[in-house]
Amino acid sequence: MTMPPFPSFDDIMKALLDDIAPVVTFESDQLEPPYIFVTRVGGRASDLIDAPVIDIEYVASTREESKVLKSAGQERVLAAGNTAPGGYLIDTADEQTGGRFMPPLRRDDRGVTATVRLTYRRPRG
Repeated sequence: MTMPPFPSFDDIMKALLDDIAPVVTFESDQLEPPYIFVTRVGGRASDLIDAPVIDIEYVASTREESKVLKSAGQERVLAAGNTAPGGYLIDTADEQTGGRFMPPLRRDDRGVTATVRLTYRRPRG
């Protein structure tokens, strides 16, 4: 019996954080802040769960604005265990590394990044 695929980490992150700021998986000069840039940097799946390690960068026009985004995102992630944003069941969620200021790719933008781990299941077939 073939099992359904795991949901994409970015779909889950959009369901979890998109109402705070738009969640994106790419950055470009045409993208105006604020936004939340997510990328999977590790983790592994088993037969039952996927456990991605995800870098989340909160980008805004000022450092203070990026800190506000990061705080809102951090609270949402830390409260995400045993919830189902967008219908995706998240079993656990924790922060692997706290907020770190990132040198901006574009001089006018400022970002704070954190690394999180989620665990979630395959959808029921």
